[in-house]
Amino acid sequence: MSFSNLKTNYPTFIVFFLILIVGVFFYKDFGFNIDEKFHRQNGFYWLHYIAKFFNLETLEKVSRTELAGIKGFTLDSVEYYNKYGIIFDVPAAALELVLKLNDPLKYYYLRHLLVFLYFFVGLIYLYKILKNRFKISNLALFGVLLMFVTPRIFGDSFQNTKDIIFLSFLIISTYFAFKIKDKFSPLNILLFSFFSASAISLRLFGFILIISLILIELVTINRDNFKSKFLKISILIITQFIFLILVWPLLWENTIQNFLNYFPQIDEHFNAKVLFMGKYYDSGLLPYSYLPFWILISTPILHLILFFFGFFFCFKRFFKRYLSIKEGNLFEDYWRGKNEKKDFFILINFLGILFCFLFLNMKFYNSWRLGYFLYFFLVYFAVYGLNLIFYKKNFFSFNRQYAKSLIFIFFAFTVYRMILYHPYQSLYFNFLVPNQIKNNVEVDYTGLSSFHFLNKIVGERKNINEIKIGVASWYPLWRVLELIDHKNSVKVVAIKDNHTADFLYSNRISDVDKNYNKKYDIPTNFMIKEQFKIDGVIIYEVFQRKR
Repeated sequence: MSFSNLKTNYPTFIVFFLILIVGVFFYKDFGFNIDEKFHRQNGFYWLHYIAKFFNLETLEKVSRTELAGIKGFTLDSVEYYNKYGIIFDVPAAALELVLKLNDPLKYYYLRHLLVFLYFFVGLIYLYKILKNRFKISNLALFGVLLMFVTPRIFGDSFQNTKDIIFLSFLIISTYFAFKIKDKFSPLNILLFSFFSASAISLRLFGFILIISLILIELVTINRDNFKSKFLKISILIITQFIFLILVWPLLWENTIQNFLNYFPQIDEHFNAKVLFMGKYYDSGLLPYSYLPFWILISTPILHLILFFFGFFFCFKRFFKRYLSIKEGNLFEDYWRGKNEKKDFFILINFLGILFCFLFLNMKFYNSWRLGYFLYFFLVYFAVYGLNLIFYKKNFFSFNRQYAKSLIFIFFAFTVYRMILYHPYQSLYFNFLVPNQIKNNVEVDYTGLSSFHFLNKIVGERKNINEIKIGVASWYPLWRVLELIDHKNSVKVVAIKDNHTADFLYSNRISDVDKNYNKKYDIPTNFMIKEQFKIDGVIIYEVFQRKR
């Protein structure tokens, strides 16, 4: 997207400027999640490795010192769980050193701002994708706004260093996949390979883009184009794996073995219980309804309506095309022009990912955060539907002005509910979901509320020398203690024996079946002090020892 002609791109420039302003002004409002300390550790681990690899002695020494200072008895071993991609963690660690940040609150806020900036770049490329496909700036801009006001994406765009970063790189990779379809040039190939390799290093689902590109080339091979197609496929595969090695230091040594070792670690990382509709399930044995149900309850109604409308007509078009193709002329008749080919590319990626999630025993926890990147496809199909409604003649008989009014009302209502949930948009449920459902699924798995809880407890008891706090849920609250103002942090003591604590914090997450296991039962010498709720959702509970 070019901003050189402000007269032409004035609305686009204003929207992106306002989005940036929102991020810069509000990034300090959000909580801190359970993974942030580990990912800071991961960043310095790989920064130290890179410095050592290239014999950068000063950087090696400084990064080793920082790495040694990151401790916690509940913290995963970075020497073992070292297979996460570095595309965010290492730049964040390096910037922390450049800015000489020693205050935990400051360097974690820096990471929050960086997550948002990565997401902001992803939004720019989402605009470019939609403009490339639909050729209409207003449609592309509305698609960007749909993504931005998706509450769970908005909330996570300030602290989720895994899924939001992957979403952003998936979007950028898709743009360059589109550019490859426009022109198979060396620059487009190199840029696609870099960004898709970065996405793969974050989540192996990133492989689906290169696989889809190759499959489309394979099924269009014939005698006349065999050599050119074979050359294209070879170039794509070779450049993809070259960049995958370059952007993922894990593969710099023992490439094949280290890559293969990545898979068992994925499977073993989480084996606890997952609360779903009042019952506890093993994370690998969740019902097939888990993912569709979560999408339906945690996505705004406007997004769902537009997505289902667009997806239905896109799928219908290709299905009817399949039924009417001529024998021996399969893919020449299946899409007509580059735009339809791009739609097909999006469709098969979406259906392929959905199939993997539903039928390959994927382990879900923390709602469906692992699948948040599906929101890209939801927005794409939503814009596809809007294109049919407003820009295809004789397609939609309903008064278009009424349609615009309805969309505006739903959009404004979504923004209102985002404000209602602030700063817990990551825990959003749409307005059709009853409280009984909201409070019978996992809500604050990553403990975003813990920082709010600690500050509130400390603020209420400024004259007390020591506050003993226990945890009545599966959450390492002690990871957040370093973020409390230094002059107050001595007041908070983490207690393992809940019976002797002054207060118990619970974010209502359990790694065991609470219906049978009493691990997190509240001791009888405690009473409920507070239930912190938003929109009927219990975010956390506080219990106080009886005097």
